[in-house]
Amino acid sequence: MNLNWLSLQLLALTLWAVVAQATLQDKLTVRAFSNPHFADVLNDNQLERLASTAHKESSWLDIRNGELLSPVLVPRQIGSPGYRATQDLIVTTLGQLGYAISWDNFTTPTPMGDVKMSNIIATKNPSAAKRLVLAAHYESKIVPGGDFIGATDSAVPVAMILDIAKGLAGLIDKQTDSDISLQMVFFDGEEAFEQWTSTDSIYGARHLAEFWEHNPDPATVAALSGATEHRPELERVELMVLMDLIGAPDNMFAALQIPTADIFTQLSKLEKRLQSAEYIDRLYMNTAMPPGAAGIEDDHLPFIERNIPVLHLISVPFPRVWHTLSDNAEALDATVIADMSLIMRSFVASYLRLHV
Repeated sequence: MNLNWLSLQLLALTLWAVVAQATLQDKLTVRAFSNPHFADVLNDNQLERLASTAHKESSWLDIRNGELLSPVLVPRQIGSPGYRATQDLIVTTLGQLGYAISWDNFTTPTPMGDVKMSNIIATKNPSAAKRLVLAAHYESKIVPGGDFIGATDSAVPVAMILDIAKGLAGLIDKQTDSDISLQMVFFDGEEAFEQWTSTDSIYGARHLAEFWEHNPDPATVAALSGATEHRPELERVELMVLMDLIGAPDNMFAALQIPTADIFTQLSKLEKRLQSAEYIDRLYMNTAMPPGAAGIEDDHLPFIERNIPVLHLISVPFPRVWHTLSDNAEALDATVIADMSLIMRSFVASYLRLHV
């Protein structure tokens, strides 16, 4: 890790002090995960089938023409045409795959006045007792001097989530364990309008976490229409995986959250199996950094404050194009995107014990 570059980022985007991070995470109780040792759930033949399928479907994430990535490699500032088109892509893609779509619409004060925002939630089996949540923010930052795209921040993570849903659709439809369901959350308003503060940032995550703390998701209510009482949606979230700043050539990831350090270790073991079989080009999980050694302010904060375990997959150090107009298609690496797609497909298939 480039410590000089990282130190600049520490100043720029509010990396917490280690002590503050530990203090917050010490308050968390470790939840029981459905599949804490998922790295070896799939045998070698199953991983080979996943890799073969991912390779055949790699065009979905093609930087120039991919049906899931190319449409979101546009400016996505709140209310813009690209923002609306991204919403449509998310809802259309997941709706066609049988996900129940919920909108968390709200208006919030910002330094630019009151702004309407919308989180998008897609749940495959809303009646399931537990959730594996994949999350990313979908809007892009307002940057002076031009139209900021945010290819790594977070067009690629959004496209990857859609790729997981589409690529594993047949397997998920045949899932026999109805106790846990895949749920996807696309946050609005992650970026600050002016300068990052506790009130000018993560608007959508703060709103949804507060709502889910006290209420079920509307899709859950609809699926359990005969129930007289509904648990808050947060009680159903077993694990959240938040993805950000993915797709740059120098991507590396670390165990940023202590309560999910073992999950990160399992993910590292899984990617090593993929790399040993030459299905991916290199390793991306940095196991040398101690768990919780650094934390980054992002959409996960309101959830870990409410005792939700989060695996935070954000590149450390940040891509060099972070928050610059150069964070566009030219900044992306096709091999990294393909590798991370297979890693995450394999993770979801393993964690959910899909019959590959």
